[in-house]
Amino acid sequence: MIASKPLIALALLSGANALVAPQQRVLKTVMASTPVEETAEAAAPAPMTTLEAAVLEATGTEPAAVAPAPVAAPPVAPAAPPPAPKGRIAQKRTENWSDLALPFSGRPAILDRALAADSGFDPLSLADSKVQLYVYREAELKHARLAMLAAAGWPLAELWDTGIAKTFGLEPIIEENGGRAVSVLNGGMGKISPVYWASVVLFAGAVEALSEYKKGQAKAADSQWMLTGSYVPGELGFDPLGLYTIFGKSESGKMLMGTAQIKNGRLAMLAITIYALEEAITKNPVVQNSAFLFEPFWKTVENLMMYSPAPYSQ
Repeated sequence: MIASKPLIALALLSGANALVAPQQRVLKTVMASTPVEETAEAAAPAPMTTLEAAVLEATGTEPAAVAPAPVAAPPVAPAAPPPAPKGRIAQKRTENWSDLALPFSGRPAILDRALAADSGFDPLSLADSKVQLYVYREAELKHARLAMLAAAGWPLAELWDTGIAKTFGLEPIIEENGGRAVSVLNGGMGKISPVYWASVVLFAGAVEALSEYKKGQAKAADSQWMLTGSYVPGELGFDPLGLYTIFGKSESGKMLMGTAQIKNGRLAMLAITIYALEEAITKNPVVQNSAFLFEPFWKTVENLMMYSPAPYSQ
């Protein structure tokens, strides 16, 4: 009889749980809708019922409390992908390798071939925006045009300065400077009249002011010129000989002429740099060091025939 008391108590407990469970669910619903103050007052433990006391007396343990249902964690949003790296994009498969200045490297993202002679050359990533790119292009064009004039004027001055100066009764400065053009490295700049220097500065300032005025007008006429292409950097409408449309008036023809201009300008910038270094090192005029470049073709052929060694020695 004593051994059956635990079994009887367990049976009573199971029946009690079946009766109490609906009440507990109702109690949870009421507690959820009760304000915080009322919930705090009702948080005190309820008195033990007669049935629970009988179970405690028979088994020696309190009835197990019903564990609350686990609350699902809120879903975690996926992490945003990292921003695309700024810099170079690999386009070697979409264009010929010969179109890139550095065939082993990718094309900078900002150089989208919208400008003439765009070979994707920006190893230091100096142009980080379209605005900066157009500023550099205008500066490059100005230096290129000036270098083309200098590359032609340097040797011509060494060839013709003495004759022109004697014709007008002036002092042949280049002849007195050892036949070398007057420059910072070669010296002789102090022999030139200050009036000439002042004239050069005034002329250069006038050209720069006029170019800036025309550029401002073109940009003011179309504020979206970067997108529409209505203004091309360096294109100021100065073309007295009509050379800009020599390859045609279409956009492709103008692009060809622009490419020819910038490539010749880049070559001229290298040439004038070599002129200055060559004369500073050798102390001889460039027309003497490379005489075959500044003489008529037939004169070069004559010199080769007269002074070349015999093809056969006896």
